[in-house]
Amino acid sequence: MTTAAIPKRVADVIIGRKLAALRAACGMSQAEAGKILDCTQNKIGNIERGDSSITLPDLRTLFEGYAPDEPTRERLLLLAQGREKRASRKALRANFHGTMREVVDLETSAHYLWQHNSMTIPGLLQTEAYMRSLFRAARPSMSLDDVERATGLRLRRQAILDNLDQRFWFVIDQAALERMANMDGSSAIQREQKQAVADAIDRPNVEVQVVPWHVGFYLGQEFNYTIFRYDSDPPVELVHVEGLKDGHVTSNQEEVNDYLTVWEYQMAAALGPEQSRAFLLTS
Repeated sequence: MTTAAIPKRVADVIIGRKLAALRAACGMSQAEAGKILDCTQNKIGNIERGDSSITLPDLRTLFEGYAPDEPTRERLLLLAQGREKRASRKALRANFHGTMREVVDLETSAHYLWQHNSMTIPGLLQTEAYMRSLFRAARPSMSLDDVERATGLRLRRQAILDNLDQRFWFVIDQAALERMANMDGSSAIQREQKQAVADAIDRPNVEVQVVPWHVGFYLGQEFNYTIFRYDSDPPVELVHVEGLKDGHVTSNQEEVNDYLTVWEYQMAAALGPEQSRAFLLTS
């Protein structure tokens, strides 16, 4: 099994960064590149950051100024053309809107997914009973039909864990484990959920680490976020930062680097995967 097609934003970032490298190799400034397209330096900057999509005619025009080799030219054209393809209405992403639609695209296509959760179990590792309890706790209250629909969609998202071409790594704060202690009035959900997380460590493409109480404060402990990494040329990372509702996705390199740094500290603070398994099954 291979990963899904690269999402539009990722394609724009790859194209933009490659164009920036080609421009620099020519010794050309953004202002000079703007003259090729008869546009502002600001537009070139937006394209190179991946904030704006470059049209196929503009891409071909820049090729005339940058003179890339044929393989590079063909690869960038294919990426740009692929952005225009419409996803099937039956695709999983079609059931979501806004930021979550993009998150689903990233989940199904990234080569690596790294996630930190402070107060809840990551959605990709949740049991059905745990999901239902979370959805019922939402306010304003969801209808029973909406709870069923949301649970079904989250279960469908979990299918990506079966894709051995993708790698998943989760760091979970102990607070997320302890907040399950009296879900639905007993410890049944907590026991089942801890077992499910421990079982996930046995998957060849999944690692889980737990940060226990005794660690004390650690950098970024309050944030829920996911880093998506693509082994493209050049490599690309994006971050989904959860918020009160859907949160936001960023490809800004400075912001991404901040989260990559936090991620390294959090992995270092956590128990190793095997120690985490023992912790989950005995705590």
